[in-house]
Amino acid sequence: MPKNDFSKFLELIRPNKTFDETLHPPSPDYSIDYNWAAKPNINGQQFYVPDNSYEVNKSNDVDVFYIHPTGFFENSWNFDMDKTKSAYERTEIMLGNQASAFNESCNIYAPEYRQATYYSFFDKENNGQKALDLAYKDVESAFDYFIEKFNQNKPFIIAGHSQGSLLAHKLINKRINNTSLQNNFICAYIIGYMIPEKFYSDIFSNIKNSQKFNDTNCIISWSTVVEGFKRSREKTLIWLPSGWSLESMSQKAVSTNPFSWTNDSDWHDNKHNKSIINKAQNYDFLDRLSKDHSGTKKSIGFTSIQGFSASLNNETGLLETRGPLIENISKMKLFNGDLHSLDVMLFWGSIRQNIKDRIEAFI
Repeated sequence: MPKNDFSKFLELIRPNKTFDETLHPPSPDYSIDYNWAAKPNINGQQFYVPDNSYEVNKSNDVDVFYIHPTGFFENSWNFDMDKTKSAYERTEIMLGNQASAFNESCNIYAPEYRQATYYSFFDKENNGQKALDLAYKDVESAFDYFIEKFNQNKPFIIAGHSQGSLLAHKLINKRINNTSLQNNFICAYIIGYMIPEKFYSDIFSNIKNSQKFNDTNCIISWSTVVEGFKRSREKTLIWLPSGWSLESMSQKAVSTNPFSWTNDSDWHDNKHNKSIINKAQNYDFLDRLSKDHSGTKKSIGFTSIQGFSASLNNETGLLETRGPLIENISKMKLFNGDLHSLDVMLFWGSIRQNIKDRIEAFI
């Protein structure tokens, strides 16, 4: 999206009151199924697969607690969790194209929460931080309920993307790192939100950065772009134990290459990987301004072109990509080189296999 158009978009979704002046949605009760986007007993898009060659299991020895990314683009600071709205429809889509990678090996639990509006990440005051704190309150409450009522001392994985990953940073620090729960913690796939290298040990003092495909008790993270792309946005919010910090996006981020599961800067591919796409008739997956759930039936499928390579940039930690599939994506209208929304979909098959590898190593 051109810079001027993006500025206009942000103005359209900017809340018209400060956070403190806003009447916020009530806290969700996680003993009620309605407040969960995904559970093993709730049929949903988390059980989607691209074709019937993939096995789906609804009863597993391992759980995953998945925190969905931002799908709320309205001018309130936090989503009211109304499932008739488009924000929830976007949550369902993320279950289909992200959480589905876990549906053979894990019981999928995903809370719906009072997610912060997308504008929060561009707010120049502290309203966005407060909105994210409110969102985190729900995620922590849901996780505590998950551990107490559902998990039953099973091994578990944390997964998240974008806002979900940012909130997972805090959750892992507060609820897992240096606690008894760490004994059952397999790993965390917290993708699409930077973890500054210089702050890693502050946030995850007793949890290592993954170095190989079968590491456990570890963090796995990356942010995907095309080769040579540099993000134009200068700073972003980072959560630290000392509080929120506005940090440069040009600094080195901790990253793992999801083709090799290593941290080197070599170019890697994975011939066994399968990239996926969203599928639906008469639905615009790029629409950010619709307000109501469309009710459109959706699915996931394979990209028509498969195959590309990925490398970690030595200076930024960004996951750069090149090859036939990336060239095809680059032809899309308004494409700017940032593959943030495809962080999981591009590597869906590789992630699905890696989940099995880490579970096997842990158990």
